Amino acid sequence: MNVLLINPPDDLKSLLGEGVNLIPPFEPMGLLYIAAALRQAGIKVSVIDASVEKLDAAALQQRLLELKPDVIGMTVFTSNGGIVYELGKWIKDHLPACFLVLGNVHAAVYSEQYLRNGCCDAVIHGEGEEVFVKLVRELETQNPDLRKFSSISAMIDGEYVPNTEMAVIEDLSTLPLPARDLVNQEFYNIPSISNLPYSGKEKTVGKHMFTSRGCPNRCTFCTVHHSRKQRFNSVENVLDEMEILQNEYKTDYLFIMDSLFIGKRSRVIDICNGIIKRGLSLKWGCEAHVRFVDTELVKIMESAGCYDMAFGIESGVQRLLDAVNKKTTLDQIRNAVHLVKNNTKIKVSGLFILGLPGETKADTLQTIRFAKSLPLDIAQFSILTPYPGSEIFDNLRAKGELDDGLRPGGTLDTSVWLRYSSYISYTDKNPIWVTPEQTPEQLKTLQKRALREFYFRPKHFWEQIKRLRIREIPKIAKTAIDTFF
Repeated sequence: MNVLLINPPDDLKSLLGEGVNLIPPFEPMGLLYIAAALRQAGIKVSVIDASVEKLDAAALQQRLLELKPDVIGMTVFTSNGGIVYELGKWIKDHLPACFLVLGNVHAAVYSEQYLRNGCCDAVIHGEGEEVFVKLVRELETQNPDLRKFSSISAMIDGEYVPNTEMAVIEDLSTLPLPARDLVNQEFYNIPSISNLPYSGKEKTVGKHMFTSRGCPNRCTFCTVHHSRKQRFNSVENVLDEMEILQNEYKTDYLFIMDSLFIGKRSRVIDICNGIIKRGLSLKWGCEAHVRFVDTELVKIMESAGCYDMAFGIESGVQRLLDAVNKKTTLDQIRNAVHLVKNNTKIKVSGLFILGLPGETKADTLQTIRFAKSLPLDIAQFSILTPYPGSEIFDNLRAKGELDDGLRPGGTLDTSVWLRYSSYISYTDKNPIWVTPEQTPEQLKTLQKRALREFYFRPKHFWEQIKRLRIREIPKIAKTAIDTFF
């Protein structure tokens, strides 16, 4: 069978406005892991990253008519969920012999609607590498039976069959390295302006990777909680992938996307020592956590090339941190940021969420003051977005306080998904939900105020100016105006 995996087109301009210029292009890693597993099983597979190639629906449709794949797999995010909804219907109308599979959290949450409305043939719940291979093998038989799959929902004989057990890969070291060679690497350079601390050279090759999956924490705004058990790739596999990224892909900067990379201290030290032993010179960053840093650890990380780390701080109000089950204190946050900055030259980013449940305007202003009191190099202020799959989403939907797009008769109004944006202040839309203590206009105004107050201080303003390149000034100017005003 001929399998085609697709990262669909998106409408990030409508979702983010000029903020789209700050988003660096990264490879569709979920698809590339599945592609590698299919190829390892001897199944012919190709990948189209329609998002980074800037393909619209018509251009992608033309390519599909030319390729005529037997099986299509598409990853679905809330941001492109509406496009997939329409594209899936088109595929089923124009390529009826093609078996269409959707995956990722958004597809799992809306599996019944996608299936009943003829947008796909199956939805995979959870991690797709092993399940997808088994599904393709089943489709190769004369009488495929999808009921046997505990993690695949499907329409069978006109009946919606919800098999929603989350597929989980227990031993990540059994997976082949992601098939990065199946996408055009020229598309994945870090642009001159982005939300990354690293800017680098005129043309900087940036990659990202995962060394683990899952997170033992249960922050109510996060969608990772479906897999609370953290599972790890072996240290040797991690180092092998890093070495390939440096030597074969000429990577300048690598971001480790794990939800909790530094949670297992001894493993992080082993990886850092391995980087040093192998003589790897690429710079890298990671998501960190204020409960898991110490002086020895951050010094070893810096010696192994760690350039930046991002702390999910969320709020400067303890009451709000407790309400979203963050399980951190303001003192822990202060101590962690100061520890890194006092002992290393690692850049530190603080990630904040404005508009948490119960947050007043005074609370938001306190969070802004707290951010300014910390020796942060970068601060991101997002507006709370109850993404499908998060605990907050489930709670608000159950109480009828959230427009999830569901309409009478099982249809969907997918246009509302374009309001599921943490940076909706770049557009004329309102957030999909705001805490009753504030208005949409207030939160959008406070988000811009937070950015102005943080970055218009002399030191931070000058640091951003040094990143600018003359040829990019027109685009930068428009982005800056929409960011701060």
